[in-house]
Amino acid sequence: MLILTKTAGVFFKPSKRKVYEFLRSFNFHPGTLFLHKIVLGIETSCDDTAAAVVDETGNVLGEAIHSQTEVHLKTGGIVPPAAQQLHRENIQRIVQEALSASGVSPSDLSAIATTIKPGLALSLGVGLSFSLQLVGQLKKPFIPIHHMEAHALTIRLTNKVEFPFLVLLISGGHCLLALVQGVSDFLLLGKSLDIAPGDMLDKVASGGVASNFYIRRALEILTNATQCTLLCPPPRLCTDNGIMIAWNGIERLRAGLGILHDIEGIRYEPKCPLGVDISKEVGEASIKVPQLKMEI
Repeated sequence: MLILTKTAGVFFKPSKRKVYEFLRSFNFHPGTLFLHKIVLGIETSCDDTAAAVVDETGNVLGEAIHSQTEVHLKTGGIVPPAAQQLHRENIQRIVQEALSASGVSPSDLSAIATTIKPGLALSLGVGLSFSLQLVGQLKKPFIPIHHMEAHALTIRLTNKVEFPFLVLLISGGHCLLALVQGVSDFLLLGKSLDIAPGDMLDKVASGGVASNFYIRRALEILTNATQCTLLCPPPRLCTDNGIMIAWNGIERLRAGLGILHDIEGIRYEPKCPLGVDISKEVGEASIKVPQLKMEI
């Protein structure tokens, strides 16, 4: 866990002049009235720079993303300093593109939501520093986002899913099963013991582990056999994106959770668990699951 005020100079701190020029680039007509809550989401937890503007009805008003895939393919994996530099070079443009596409003036935003945990420290630092400068200039509330919480709640953007529900999160660095009881109320039932599927499977070739159709087919067999309903977000929302961050911000605004008006001392956390871990208790309960033969 690193304190931003001590590390911003090392990672990335845009000048006030650049942020001011960035805001002046928007020429929207004054007096525009937005009746809904609107959130700008910014995501830089790993190797993609993404931003999106989403309203409280779930409409994606604008989005933009810069993929670093081609760069990291050449090195055979993500190199944190390289990812950091690419975030630095593209974050202002990506946020500007998302806002411009949305037709929303920065002054009309209800809040700014940004991933602060977990992820690569160098990448998180860029997104957080930029966001705090923007928050300071616009005098808007800041909503820090847990990356995995955002993934978990994405299904509520695409489907009418009420709490509680079970969520299986499969990504490059995580594999976990949790009971989602509320916007920020998670019970962790189990997680991978050593290595996540994304570390074994080729995310680039598969298009994101959770969007892998072989995995989805296996889950369909399992849920059909156990009389459960399987719901999956569209593949493009399974990879890292700004839409899920903005939507998580909307969810938190509705619930009145984690909305910050004082941003001093905000920290990013490269490692951070999701919810309350009761996996040990679950294991000790000796819950037996029928063995199923799955053929893919």
